[in-house]
Amino acid sequence: MSNPVPRLRRLLSIIPMIQQRGSVSLSELQETLGVSRRELQGDLNAIMLCGVPPYLPNDYISVFVDDDKVTIDYAEHFSRPARLTLSEALALRLAISRLQVPENGPLYEASQELLTALDRVMLGENFASLAGTIEGREAEQVSPKLANIDRAVEDQLLLKFTYYSPSSERVTPRQVRPYGRGDRGGNQYLIAYCEERQDVRTFRVDRISELELDTNGEPFLLPLQFDLAAHLSRIGPKPGEGTHLRLRLNEAIVRFETEDLDESTLEHLPNGDVVVSRDCGSVEWAVSDCLHRGEHAEILEPPEARANLRSRLEAFLAS
Repeated sequence: MSNPVPRLRRLLSIIPMIQQRGSVSLSELQETLGVSRRELQGDLNAIMLCGVPPYLPNDYISVFVDDDKVTIDYAEHFSRPARLTLSEALALRLAISRLQVPENGPLYEASQELLTALDRVMLGENFASLAGTIEGREAEQVSPKLANIDRAVEDQLLLKFTYYSPSSERVTPRQVRPYGRGDRGGNQYLIAYCEERQDVRTFRVDRISELELDTNGEPFLLPLQFDLAAHLSRIGPKPGEGTHLRLRLNEAIVRFETEDLDESTLEHLPNGDVVVSRDCGSVEWAVSDCLHRGEHAEILEPPEARANLRSRLEAFLAS
């Protein structure tokens, strides 16, 4: 059995690297990690199998590769060190102790190292340096970033944050009046008046960092004519541009996946499944959009996206 530790370390370094910068090129990742393009593709495919309970589509990390740029979504639970309660640490230690692991080889060494780390947790030592950057979360818990944005929208409070712009590859400070937040194409967006640009701008939430609420300032006034749905509809490719995607969603996830979609884009099937029609930026985006839903989604069109999905799955199985 090959040693799984180097690959695990790569996976745990890829996620925060991309999350912090917003996007990273495939060539830069390959050079930084010292792996082949095939190994890197296998790592990115493996990341999409990572998630947290109850393992609904948005509980899995999504990886998108478009024009050599890699971005990720739904990885907020990897943003800070893990914090285990005593009962959680005990339960995890017991489960590992009962594994039938041969007393030689990398798997045994890894299990012993983890047991030692858990003993230190229960003795009150600092776990952050041992656990890396993984953080568990309850399924119902909203990420602190989204919770703060929603509070600022509701209470009409100014927000300060730093924002990564993929077009300029710069990170700049912003102060905004948050008007609303919503989902578009699987991403969360903040619509806000940017005081630096003196205009209403759209910010992708996963590219926001160092977010602060101005709780001491006076609440701003929301313009009466502001229409969140209209702003969200303008995000992404225009109708007829890019790739037209038809995605079949299993009945098990229909309720979660279609509640914010325009009914005119949905085709309800007799067995409870739903076919979603939408325009997306590229074939690669369409494949990534399908992959993070696992067995609950199937690409119907276009044919090149089906072929791309098949080749990615075959490459993953071969890695």
